[in-house]
Amino acid sequence: MYKFADFELDAVRGLSRNGVSVELEPQALQLLGFLIERRSGVVSKQDLIDEIWGGKAITDAALNTRIHSVRKALGDTASTSKFIKTYPKRGFQFVATVSTDETEEALTKPKRRLWSFVVASVVLLGAVWFSFSSEEPLPLDTERPSIAVVRFDDLSGDPSAQYFVDGLTDELIGHLSRNRELFVVSSATMFSYARESDTALEIARDLGVSYVVRGSVRRDEERVRVSGELVDVDANETIWAEAFEHQLDDIFFVQGEISQAIAGRLLPEIYQSDSLQGRDKPTDDLGAWDLYLRGRVRQAVFSKDAQSDALSFAEEALVRDPEFAAAHSLKARALGTIFFFQWSDAPQDTLVAATEAAKRAIELDDQDAQAHAALGYIYRFTGEAEPAIANLERAVAINPNDARIRLELAHTYDWFRLQSKALPHIEMALKLSPRDPMLQNMYFYKGHILFHLGQHEGALEAARQLGAVATSNTWRVFHHLLRAASLIKLGRADEAQKAVDAALQINPKLSITAMQRQFAGSKNHPENRRVWLTSLRDAGLPE
Repeated sequence: MYKFADFELDAVRGLSRNGVSVELEPQALQLLGFLIERRSGVVSKQDLIDEIWGGKAITDAALNTRIHSVRKALGDTASTSKFIKTYPKRGFQFVATVSTDETEEALTKPKRRLWSFVVASVVLLGAVWFSFSSEEPLPLDTERPSIAVVRFDDLSGDPSAQYFVDGLTDELIGHLSRNRELFVVSSATMFSYARESDTALEIARDLGVSYVVRGSVRRDEERVRVSGELVDVDANETIWAEAFEHQLDDIFFVQGEISQAIAGRLLPEIYQSDSLQGRDKPTDDLGAWDLYLRGRVRQAVFSKDAQSDALSFAEEALVRDPEFAAAHSLKARALGTIFFFQWSDAPQDTLVAATEAAKRAIELDDQDAQAHAALGYIYRFTGEAEPAIANLERAVAINPNDARIRLELAHTYDWFRLQSKALPHIEMALKLSPRDPMLQNMYFYKGHILFHLGQHEGALEAARQLGAVATSNTWRVFHHLLRAASLIKLGRADEAQKAVDAALQINPKLSITAMQRQFAGSKNHPENRRVWLTSLRDAGLPE
């Protein structure tokens, strides 16, 4: 047994604090044990990979995700380093004072790593680690430069204009994301970091990326000054920095220039390729652009009022510039969300309007990934598999680094019972945006996909992950139902019944009949519904 601060790490019981168990996934638990065992020196990344992953080729992001999990469980951060210290380009070291239970240590001799026993104990308890889990990431092209763009600082002194700076940051991420040669962290994850809580380098190290872009914006009525900087994270060296000052109506040119300069530094051999050149201005009307940015902020909030606001901003922008493709796309997404959540008194009219807006956006700009995604999303709900999939595949082709679009494509494949095609995209969505506000959706769809592929241990693990991030009773119910359906397939009937009971405690009206009514108007594949409901019935969900 190892003891440090208020914690104990035991071969059988795992990690606890003041006698209370601390939840930590098996790989993270093994990693913590290995770092403690080797605490006398710095443990290299390769040593960790050899020990935890058996020498498999994995990304830095996978390793840093596990380091982050351990730090979070211990109440540590990269900046405080009370327990784990990072040595750039060298590795990690456990730096807290540790005492050991010599008696227990003697029982484990001859020298066999304690953490082999920890993992074995976890497996016996049913928390088996599978290669298809997002905790064991799919191999990525580790030669692709990975990059995160942190929120730019607003130097204008007007808090009400923050949306403009955030919009510019988001657009810059979008510019870089369209380049297939880069791995770009999703804006949803980047915006999940509180502005004051972490430095750009801390965020980058938390995400395991090689490069980070940071900068600032100063805007007045007529001009805008944007300063950008590209930093090599491991070396903590600035490899490019430049300031751009232009008339405000040249803001689109500035975004393109920054994107091209960054890509040029990372990918000099394709610096002049067409994919890096700035696209045409989205609109000549800065008032329309301003309304669009305000609308986009509201559309990211999943409430009826927020979607209504987004729709109003989009429509106002279109009054100023009827040819503004992005505003049509925003209108389509807002209407699609209003339809999906049944916030409309005339749902069919809303669906028609959403379809028309998405099609108009694509007519005006066939390179608008969000418009193709919105149209695919709409076709999914009308049960039209071919155009739904085609539009979402097109959206991914345009912007392969957009986690939300990957999520929608995975959901759509799953919807039409094409789970084998869905799995790689849901895994990639989780990699691109590991702190996404829609992480609950991602883990549920991942579990649902694995469940229908017959990979029930993996589905159970996804249910655990969903339970760890669920913030509403709706998602807590889904967590318990996914557990119940997976457990009954594994022959663990008693545990399945307990999961059903937990769901019923949250929603006593839950039943097979209620779920059948909910599915009645759905275009979801009938076999998906049949298998799901049969499993829940077998698990003990009342009729």
